[in-house]
Amino acid sequence: MISYFMYTIISLGCSYTVYFLLLRKQKTFQFNRYFLLGSLVLCLLAPLLEIEIFKTIPSITEIPIQSFSDSVAVSQNIDEVTYKKVETVSPSTSIWIYIYIAISLFLVFRFLKNSFEIYQLTKGKHKRIGKLKIIKNNDSELVSSFFNYMFISENQVLNTEDFESIIKHETVHFEEKHTLDIIMIELIICAFWFNPFVWLYKKAVLQNHEYIADDKSVSSGIDIENYSNTIINLGHKEYRIPLTSGFNFIQIKNRIIMLHQSKSSVLKQTLKITSVILLFAGIFVFSSYKGLKAPLVVVLDVGHGGIDPGNLSDSILEKDVVLNISNVLASLSDENVEIILTRHEDEFLELSERAEFINIKNPDLFLSLHSNAHHDESISGTEAYYNSENEHSDTSLKYANILVEHQKNYFSSRGIKKANLYLLRNTSVPGVYLELGFMTNKSDRVVLTDKDQQIKIAQSIFDGLLEIRNNK
Repeated sequence: MISYFMYTIISLGCSYTVYFLLLRKQKTFQFNRYFLLGSLVLCLLAPLLEIEIFKTIPSITEIPIQSFSDSVAVSQNIDEVTYKKVETVSPSTSIWIYIYIAISLFLVFRFLKNSFEIYQLTKGKHKRIGKLKIIKNNDSELVSSFFNYMFISENQVLNTEDFESIIKHETVHFEEKHTLDIIMIELIICAFWFNPFVWLYKKAVLQNHEYIADDKSVSSGIDIENYSNTIINLGHKEYRIPLTSGFNFIQIKNRIIMLHQSKSSVLKQTLKITSVILLFAGIFVFSSYKGLKAPLVVVLDVGHGGIDPGNLSDSILEKDVVLNISNVLASLSDENVEIILTRHEDEFLELSERAEFINIKNPDLFLSLHSNAHHDESISGTEAYYNSENEHSDTSLKYANILVEHQKNYFSSRGIKKANLYLLRNTSVPGVYLELGFMTNKSDRVVLTDKDQQIKIAQSIFDGLLEIRNNK
């Protein structure tokens, strides 16, 4: 999630820079409008789209090349490891998440409050002039509009020319549906308030709305000098009704300059627009290209193996079940999630060898795959273990929750538990033991031993790893 926020800040910053340097002072108002709105939406979506530009060679599961000992002496069996106090824990949530949610909720409340206030205003008496419904009020000294409702102060005294200019200006806002732009940006701000460029985009969009309304008003036949004087006479106020488009809302100097500025030649405009499109395309590709995002490297520790069969139920061995699922899971390895197996066939590995291999590879996560057993055959479900005393305990807990969540279509959840297993305490990376159901439970065993279900379980684990990678 943090990486997504960073990508949106960078891409929006680059896009706004392109607008500021190449388009801000150009009289290509309609193009500017769609560029601002389009780049805002696309820069927020780009990191989620992950466009693949070049068809890369599918990732090949990395096979351990180290020569492991062929010793048949059994060291500490996983089942013999002593657990510390086992207890179900709930995931910890960063204080920053609470701050983000609190501010977002405040902004949503503000948006709803402003919307309700405008709704209340629209219920007042109105007078129709052309396409607009004119409503007099005391809430603001400014002239502003919301869709086809135009709000004007009861104390506002206007001559005929000024009034005609304002009516034409606000009619353009209505015809161009500028209110929809404002609502969209306000909603985006509720979610992305921390991104400074979102606020700059809001200012730029509102400014461009006024340029469009000014340009079309003058093009309709209104005298440009009289119109300029109207802007000067009514443009000294800054407050406007929230969520509305306002005749007075924008710096007077900028509007006057843009009104009197000559349009660039067609060739110059075409070159600038082409440059903008090419630059933004580059920014969009940069934001969405999956090759720029590092893959999640996972060492998949395939439990037991060789002379260590693991749990046994109805002549079915745990070591075979987890190996089948692990091999399917490894085949899914790609540029997003790179999966490395500790074993890819039925072979015995010491726990110390597994720990050494994990530490050498130094992955983002090691996942030890097992299936459970219990003397009570009614007990079923999947559960995960992590070491609460490890320096990566918070990360391990977060990953464990995601992985268990993705197994709920196949097994009931027994939650996340603390344990002091050998690999969890002797590795220097985030680690999770994932127990895929109980072989001693009939319903779980049916799922674990079915080939089609094993493929689906492997896919669900991969989906969990992909979620971990995307939120990393």
